[in-house]
Order: sequence, then structure tokens, then C-alpha cells
Amino acid sequence: HRGSLGTGEGRSAAAAAPALASAWESAGPAVAAPEAPSGGRLGAADDAEAVVGDVRIRALSPTLLRVEPRGPTGAFENRTTFDVVDRDAFPGIPIRTGPSTPDGTLLSTDYYSVLLRPACSPLLATDAVGPAHAQRYPEPQQAEDRAACCELCTGDPTCIAWIFAAEFVGIPNCWLLASFETTRFAPDRDMGFRVSFRVLGPGGESEVLYDSHEDTNGRLNKLHWPAPLAAPAYALTDFPRFFVPPWGPLPRPMGASVPPELEASSGYDFGNSVNGDTYVFLLGSGLDGWSSSRADFVQLSGPCPLLPDFAYGTWFTYWHDYTEAEAKDDIQQWERLDLPLDLWGLDMNWRRTENNLDHFYDYPNTTAFPDFREFFAFLRSHNLRTFFNDHPFPIANRGENGLQMSPDEIRFRWEGLRHWMEQGLTFWWFDANWGFSIPPPLLNTSETGASLNGFDNVVWGSHVYYSAVRRFDATHRAPRNDLFYGRPLSLSKFAPGLGADPGMDPASYAELPAHHRYPVWWTGDQVSLQASVETMVDSGLHGFKPFVHSDCGGDWKGSEGSLLRWTAHCAFGSILRFHGADHRPWKYSGPTLDRIRAYLKVRYRLLPSLIAAGRKATETGRPLVARGDLFWPDERGSSINTQYIFLEDLLVAPMFHLTAPLETTIPGEIARDVWVPPGDWEDAWDGSIVRGPTTIVSQQPSERIPLWYRRDGAFIVLAFDDATRVDDQDWSTLTLEVFPSAAASETRRFVAERGPSAEAAAGEARTELVLRSDGQGSVAVDIGNGPPRAWIIRLHLLPGQRAAGASLDGAVLEPLESWLRHLEPVADTDTYFPLLGAGTAPAPQAGPVAELRLPTGGRRSAVVTLTSAGR
Repeated sequence: HRGSLGTGEGRSAAAAAPALASAWESAGPAVAAPEAPSGGRLGAADDAEAVVGDVRIRALSPTLLRVEPRGPTGAFENRTTFDVVDRDAFPGIPIRTGPSTPDGTLLSTDYYSVLLRPACSPLLATDAVGPAHAQRYPEPQQAEDRAACCELCTGDPTCIAWIFAAEFVGIPNCWLLASFETTRFAPDRDMGFRVSFRVLGPGGESEVLYDSHEDTNGRLNKLHWPAPLAAPAYALTDFPRFFVPPWGPLPRPMGASVPPELEASSGYDFGNSVNGDTYVFLLGSGLDGWSSSRADFVQLSGPCPLLPDFAYGTWFTYWHDYTEAEAKDDIQQWERLDLPLDLWGLDMNWRRTENNLDHFYDYPNTTAFPDFREFFAFLRSHNLRTFFNDHPFPIANRGENGLQMSPDEIRFRWEGLRHWMEQGLTFWWFDANWGFSIPPPLLNTSETGASLNGFDNVVWGSHVYYSAVRRFDATHRAPRNDLFYGRPLSLSKFAPGLGADPGMDPASYAELPAHHRYPVWWTGDQVSLQASVETMVDSGLHGFKPFVHSDCGGDWKGSEGSLLRWTAHCAFGSILRFHGADHRPWKYSGPTLDRIRAYLKVRYRLLPSLIAAGRKATETGRPLVARGDLFWPDERGSSINTQYIFLEDLLVAPMFHLTAPLETTIPGEIARDVWVPPGDWEDAWDGSIVRGPTTIVSQQPSERIPLWYRRDGAFIVLAFDDATRVDDQDWSTLTLEVFPSAAASETRRFVAERGPSAEAAAGEARTELVLRSDGQGSVAVDIGNGPPRAWIIRLHLLPGQRAAGASLDGAVLEPLESWLRHLEPVADTDTYFPLLGAGTAPAPQAGPVAELRLPTGGRRSAVVTLTSAGR
């Protein structure tokens, strides 16, 4: 990614670390000013752009274009920005300028055309709902006509639209807007935009792909990607648009220079920011085009970085005044009870909070933890990572010099965060959930939720804290080859506000596009299980945030059934992080403890699939927890956000009390409606099969989450080793859970290999896996090049089916019983638990499992021939 050096975020953190360390340890580059209007056109072919008046149109690709108003410096912007880190990846396609007409100027490519309307083109009888006023004109102005009102808007870089009321004579009649929620019909108002254009497909006016006049979304700078097939195009504005220096929100390296006018902002440059710099993604007419455009966004704005592998394990924090002795005893209790755990963190009580001491970093709670360095060493000796909660307070608000980008604020924040990472802290939890927090740039306030034209403190704080961890890893840990801390990570809010409520419109928690580059995100306090499911599902689709999650267990200690329902959802979710009330598993009854342990064990069995899915999310923007319409957009019911497809092969429908709970037929059980997607789906608990699309009522006790396998080619990779730490898990043997399709099909998966190699650290080392069914009873599993390991292939057969023969790399395996065994269904549903891997029997109503064990080796191909009863 040639353009990623501007923010250091366009590549995986591991791959970028050497370059970043070099930049920070030596003289850094000077910050360049924007190109002159006639300057070079970075990232586009010479004929891939056209300038019409004060607007530049760049045809970045056959499915992506940029419409950019001239900036306040008089230049167009060619540098990387906070939201756009790799524009150079798009070489551009030729665009031709046609003649101007009263309707505007038509610019054409071989794939689409753009009609750029004349400046000040009005949208008649239209008003804005929920307006936010432009910075220069917070109050309505008096204008002689629409053209004068439009001119005021053009003169304010923060203005994107204007409203004019011709009937208002002698009084203010012109409103200048930085954003708005939507539009409405208003016969006495006219509305116009800084830039107005229409994108047409090959069919011309009969194929309108996008029209800025018809886009009723007035907050285009907030990322809210549409659902599949919901729209032919999606527009996103880069605003506030600003340049980020290579060192980000951290101290400048020695020797790095910036222009004098940027000294106070440490190289951040807002000087050429203008509202309306719009990128239009053409989504096509099907799921392939929609998915391809998501990959374009990932390329343009940068990927969600790879997580360290341990982040897929169990996290634990507890709103509790721990002492060091109690903390150590709890950690050892997790181990004594064989409960998987990888991260153990402290909430606020790591520091003193009286008399505003929590505004600083040098007042630790030594009464409870006399020696934090020794405590961090204890955690490391138990192979646990750790993190602190921080509610940051801006230095400017306590009377010291400098706003957020100032050298003073940057130095204070970095020195405080760095100090504790030097002691042994793994990463930071940026908490923007109280009454004070650091604001976004250019604002002097400590109020949580402060916003600069939609750029709020949640996004800025995520940028600060993730960047600090990334820099510390690159400059302190990487040179020591200390691999214990893994890739960079931070924990921050997914949006402003206390938390999330059931039924929230996902557009209401949309954020600037850059926010998806700072994982992971939690939804705040007092979030219900239903809201947790909905926000996890919708954030992966609309916000490109695959790791949104809530406090597992909730902020209150509910019933044992409540904790079991939470734990099941979290185990089959993006991040499993217990927090809030006392959710230590041993504080509940023995059966509940056993059930929690079983869910955690399944989570750890799924680690190979989880880590691979995380890498796929980085590469393509496809979430681990996916709404049904990412697979079946044409199906009614697929957009339900209270259930999801997990790891592409599991249908998960968490139980929670809906507004009108369904009646159940068995005491102690709860029920819910579940939309079953097309195809055959096998109930993971009893083995029964249901064919979709259909809606069913699922009834389960609290300890069972409604769960189904995709029978039409599901291919799930499980760990064979039963470890309680991610790093300790042995992958020298892996298990493949295979659900052969009755029809011809192919399913592709991969193992994201771990280890100390640079390829593994960068997420580039993988073993490809292919499952093929010919629809005639032959099932093939191809294993690509990778580290030598043994494999256990478990074919989940239909009732009456058997494996009649098998071959490995073309050689027949004889005698078959020496290589393959059939495991018959269990008789007792009450004690059955799914996905526990090799050697376990299937559910009561399922068919047998044919388990084929392959010795250690590299590339190979196994074929199993199936027969039905009587054949």
C-alpha cells in the first residue's frame, strides 16, 4: 500500500512495524503542503481526472469515483487523509469531458458517466431535518436570492448545503448547513448543495446509479454501508478532511520538521478541509459486486487490523476494588477449575481517584497493588495479557497549554501511556463513558460526546490509544523480539453515549470511516443481551467493525440462566469479554459452572476458524458475525439482526426475552422465532434437520443456545488440543468438521498459520483447504501446502449413510477400519454438547460421524465414498 505511510495504518501492524520504528527512531520526513491545483495527480492516470470550475472528478476505477470541491487553500487534495489512506492503490480509468449544457457538464468513462450540475442548482420545495449549522455561519443570514445564499455556502469550507426561503423579505432567509439528518417537502423552501451531481450507468438517464439531490442522508461523512441489494451505489464524504503526519498523535521524532503554521498541531493539517469531498462506490446488481465494493472501501480507507491471536480467547474484568492478593487468587482459581482465560484486566481501581488524581498517570493504587511491575510479571508467568481502563482528561481543560494536537497534550498522553506499558501493561482500554474525556481536535472541552462536525471524541480517542500501543510495540517490543504482546490492540467505545438499546437504528451509531481501523470496540454500560446481539450483527455490516461486543453477563448479576445465555452468545460471537457485575463462574452453582466451562472450551476449539475469519475480515471487510442478507439478500427475513451466521457455517439465534415472549411447552425453557436460511440445517443439539427458507419456533432451556450447522457443505476447522491459553494450543493436529452436501458443491477455508515467521506475523502464512462434494456420494478434502501436521476429518453423515471407502493422494486406504471409524449418535440429549471435536459422538437424531485420521504430512488429498443404507 504505497499511500499508507501517511498514517501508518494502511498495512497490517506487524508488516509496518520496521518502517514505523525507523521513522520514529530517526529524523522524520517533513510534512508536505497540498499540491497546487496544477500539480501531479497522485494515484490516478493522467487522463483519469477532469476539472470543471472548482470541482475535480477522478475516475478511480470502474466502480469507484471521487467528486471533490476545491479546498480553501485553492488546491485539490492529493495527500492521504485521516479517512482515506490508500487512494494510490486505484490506478484510474480514462474520463472524457463533454460539452456543457443548461443541465450541467457530462463526463464519461467506459463504465459510467457523471453529470455535474451547475453551481447553485436548487432542489425546489425542500427543507432539511435535523440540521447542524456551518461553522462560519451558525446563525441564519440574509441573502438577496438563491445565488447569494449559495455563495455564502461556497465561502464556508464546512458548509455542504444551504436552505433559502424567498418569502422571507428583510429578515434572515438563508441557512448554511454542515450536515442534516434527512430532507422533507417544504413548499416555501429551496435547498442546494456545494456540489451536485448524478452518476449514470451505461443506460444513460434510464440508469441512474446515484443522484446527490435524491440522497436524503445528510450525514454522508458517517460510515453506514448499505445492506446488499439495498442501493445501486453508496456515497461517503471525507470530512472533516485532514492530513495525519507519519507519527500520528504521538511525539514527533527528532529531526522531523513541519511548516511553522503546523507547529502547534504537531503536523496535523486541517487547512485544506472542505465539506463535500465525495467517494461514490458503485455496488453492482448482485452480491459479488456489493462484496467487491466493500473490498474497495477496505483498500481506500485501510483495513481493520489483524488482532493478536490471544484476543480471540476469554477476557475478564470486574467492576470491583481488587487487591493484588485477591486478583492472584482469582487467576489461580480460573486455572484450578480448568477455565480458559487469556486476558485479565483492571477497571478503574488501578489508580487513585480522589481529588481528581485520575486526571494523571502517576498516582497508582499502591494500597491495593504495592508493586505493579511484580504483578505484571506474575500475569506474564501465567501467560496472561492485561489492560487498564483510562478515562482521560485533557490538559487544556485544567489550565495547561495546548489542545489535542498540541505538543504538550501529545507529550503528556504518550508519557503516561508509555510508562505503564514499560512496566508490563499489554494495551489500554480507552473509556469514554463518563462525564469527561479528551475532545476531538480544535475543541477545548472535557465533555464526553464533544463533536467537531461529526468527528467525536470516541473516534479521536480510539486513534490516540491504538496509535500509542502500535508505536510502543514497534519501538520497544519489536526491537527486543518480544513476541509475547502480539499485534497492537486497544479497547474503546463503538459510539458516543452510555450504551446501546434494543431496536436502535444502526445509522444512529455510525462513525467516521477511520474508526474501523482501531479495534476492538465495546458498546458501553447497561446493555441488554438483545442490544448486544443487534449491535454486533449490524456493526459488522454497516460499520466494517467486526469486533463490536458488549459486557458479557451485563452490568448486573442476573439469574444463572441469564449468565448462561450471555456466555453462549459471547462464545459464539466476536469477542468474549466478561465485565460488569460479578460473573466469576465459580460464584454460580456447579452445573452452571460446568456449562460455562463447556462454552469456553468450544470457543477455544474454534480458535483456528476464529483466527482465519479475523484475517478474512481484515482482507475483505467480511465480518465473523454476519447478518443473513450477506449470504441470501433476496430472501425475505434474511436481514433480521437478532440472529446471525457465525464463521460462515453456523446459524446462531441467542435467547433473550423479547417484548412478547413466545409460549413454551416445557417448563424452564424459553422460545423464539428463528428464520432458517435456504438449504438444510442440522440442529447442533439434537441432530434434527430443517429445510429453509422458513421460520420456526426454537425452544431451548437456558443452557442451550439455538444453533444449527449448514448441511450444504459446512467446513469447520477445530483445534484438537484442549488448551486454556491461546498461545499454548497445539496445532500439530487439527480437526475438520465436514457436512457433505447432497448436491455438487465446493467450500473453501484456510488455516491462518501462527508462529514467529514474518509471514505468520503479517497474516500471510496460511494453509488452504477445499471441500468438494460431487453429489454422487464422493467427498474430497484437499489440504494445501503448510506446516506438517496430522488431520482428523470428521464427516457428518445423514441417517442411514456410511463411509464405504477412502483414499489418500490416490492410494486406497485398506483395511478401511484401520483408518476410519463410525461414531454412532448418543442416546442422551441432556448431556450432549456440540463441537467438542475428535472422538465425540453426534447428536441423538443425527447420522453417524465417519472419522478419518490422517498421519502427519504436508499437502494431501483425501477422498471418502459414501453409501446410503441398502446400497
